[in-house]
Amino acid sequence: MTNNELMAWLGPAAAELTAEQIDQVADAARDIDTRYPHPDEQPERDAALSATVQYLLGETTPEDADRALIEARRREREAYVAALQVAVMAHRVGGVPKATAARRAGVDRMRLLKALGER
Repeated sequence: MTNNELMAWLGPAAAELTAEQIDQVADAARDIDTRYPHPDEQPERDAALSATVQYLLGETTPEDADRALIEARRREREAYVAALQVAVMAHRVGGVPKATAARRAGVDRMRLLKALGER
């Protein structure tokens, strides 16, 4: 990311950062680009760079990040359990073949078999 691209990305936050902090963001951006080089990893790069800026501005702490991660994992688990149950229902009630139900719901086929009591 060039300096101009970085400043454009920062937008109004650039005015809140010191010159030293902008240098720290630039260093972090280079590290982040190395860590997530694939074009499809833009959301990851944006999240990491946003976290960098929030940290430098005192808007987030490691404890805040921990709480957010715990909450995201809880929501992910709930979404997976719901998807697994939909696959179970699609098979039991809808007559959808097991492999198809698992694939359509985005769950592991072996987990569906276990939920059906077959493993």
